[in-house]
Amino acid sequence: MVMQDMFRKEVLRIQAEIVRRLEDTDGYGLNDSMRDSLGELSLADNHPADIGDELFEREKDLGLRQMDELQLKATQHALRALDAGTYGTCEVCKTPIPVSRLKANPLATQCVQCKQESERTHIDLPRPVEEEFLDPPFSRTLPEEKESVEFDREDAWQAVDRYNQRQGIDE
Repeated sequence: MVMQDMFRKEVLRIQAEIVRRLEDTDGYGLNDSMRDSLGELSLADNHPADIGDELFEREKDLGLRQMDELQLKATQHALRALDAGTYGTCEVCKTPIPVSRLKANPLATQCVQCKQESERTHIDLPRPVEEEFLDPPFSRTLPEEKESVEFDREDAWQAVDRYNQRQGIDE
């Protein structure tokens, strides 16, 4: 019971640190628009390289905030496990997680062997948050829900495909 209390205090300390960091950094500055953070009235007259540093910092802050949010979820998961009495038990093989591992990483949910196996076999690792805007291609700019008489991506493909059907063109 003493060990459980020690781990609960440590998980609560980690949780408080993450919450404090998110509050102190105002969400890593991502609550402000990029225009406001740069102090520019317009980015139209700037070469993209002029804001390269700022864009890198913005992407870094986005990644840091996402990491903090994932860690915050992990602390909540650990606190639920402590309340349920399952903290310190591997979620995969149900064996006790060594105390030395829990001291090193109080948010661990798997024993070392299961975690290594999970990392070795799972290739569906989380992708960077920026990629949410890239998939599927054209989804934000060319909606296909309604019929349209505009020249869209399908029309563009058909126009290009006509060249492949011309006589004398070898593939």
